[in-house]
Amino acid sequence: MILRPIDALIIIPLALLCLLGLARLARVRPATRTLVGPFAACALGAVVMAFTGVPLAPAPAALLFLLPLLMLVVRATSLAFQWVFQRRQGSPAPSLLDSVISVILYGIGLAAIAHQWFALELTPFLATSAVVGAVVGLALQDTLGNLFAGIALHSEAPVHVGDWVRVVDRDGRVEQVSWRAMRLRTWDGDTLTVPNNEVARHSILNYTYPRAPHSRTVDVGVSYHAPPNRVISVLRQVLEQATGMPTDPPPTIRLVGYRDSSMHYEVRYYYSAWDDWRRLESEIYRLIWYHFRRHNIEIPFPVRDVMIRRAPPAHDTAETPPERLERTLREVDLFRPLSDEELRRVIARTRPLHYAAGERIIEEGSPGDSFFIIDQGQVAVAKRMGGSSRELARLVEGQFFGEMALLTGERRSATIKAVTDVDLFMIDKPAFQDILAANPTIAVDISTLLSERREALSQAEGDLTARFEPGTNKVELKNRILDRIRSYFGL
Repeated sequence: MILRPIDALIIIPLALLCLLGLARLARVRPATRTLVGPFAACALGAVVMAFTGVPLAPAPAALLFLLPLLMLVVRATSLAFQWVFQRRQGSPAPSLLDSVISVILYGIGLAAIAHQWFALELTPFLATSAVVGAVVGLALQDTLGNLFAGIALHSEAPVHVGDWVRVVDRDGRVEQVSWRAMRLRTWDGDTLTVPNNEVARHSILNYTYPRAPHSRTVDVGVSYHAPPNRVISVLRQVLEQATGMPTDPPPTIRLVGYRDSSMHYEVRYYYSAWDDWRRLESEIYRLIWYHFRRHNIEIPFPVRDVMIRRAPPAHDTAETPPERLERTLREVDLFRPLSDEELRRVIARTRPLHYAAGERIIEEGSPGDSFFIIDQGQVAVAKRMGGSSRELARLVEGQFFGEMALLTGERRSATIKAVTDVDLFMIDKPAFQDILAANPTIAVDISTLLSERREALSQAEGDLTARFEPGTNKVELKNRILDRIRSYFGL
């Protein structure tokens, strides 16, 4: 039947209107763009057939309509499958599974067209294809194994793109799961391609799923001389200061056993992003060294029998820490009133401390009774002003801080933070207690030096009489400091 002009005036605008509507829908929902081409081809084939009077079957020209129609049906089915999968699984449909469904639909559709519209017998073809399929199946056994393993992986969905997984004893982030293989990006930035049948034969450890926080443990060996409560307290400080350490759920610390040369502690911490655990673990190990060193907690070496060969002593002219400390203390005005014997007594009770860059050594407003001398490194002096912290100065090797807290018990007047890794010498109140008790006149000389240093620091802060009443002169400032020293040490 040939299309009449009056029918063409109705059908052609209607087809164009449907095509425009589909194109507009494709703008709103980009996924539907795949339907525009097949629909246009299908409409064009239908119009051509109607104008020329070509019957729908069994003429070969009917393929102008049937093939675009088949493509339209397959793509519409694919969109429906993707939408249902997304609603039920909460993730995009695997491309491999979508492709397999499309191939099956195309095969069924082409077979139906060949048999129904062109009266082709499919039985001989199926018999021949069975023989060919057996031969091809044997030749492509591994390839087909990868294909079906890939289908199983997509249907079960144990992993998704972006997950961190362990497959065949290798860790990596899933970048793609195709019909043949799973592609991973390793920690080193390399691409690892694992055939699907290898993946199916091994267990898969998914670090990313479920999305709840994951945990890891850090094993710490500590000397038997360190009390457990003290070790646990120091480890808590480490976890509190570790940058980016999650607190929900909070980390846990347990003493889990005794080893040949150490007590064994387990630090369990939690994290959300799996690729963040290495940074957190490095931060914990780094801070443990500094905190244990400051608190005299030993990380013991393994105990074993060794043979020692005595070598001739090497000529070493390097300055030892006690010699360097004695030289440094003699250059500090605060210790000039002390005799050589008194200075050696102070040195004997001095403790070396180590701080990592970024750690706070003392906090403004906190109590303290210790004094610090910088052996190596650099620190920043900051003070709260107008609701914000302002850096006043930086101190380097040979300089000191904390003298007012040591000698008067005054609260810390500033915050000191390590700019680089810092080695310090710390002197506390007991180191001075016996010296001042035996020679109280030293307090007079020390108060003079402290008043001069207080005045210089106050001028640097723009407040000449900081912490003292307005109108206090140098003599009054010295006497006030002297009274505080005597009161603090009970002189």
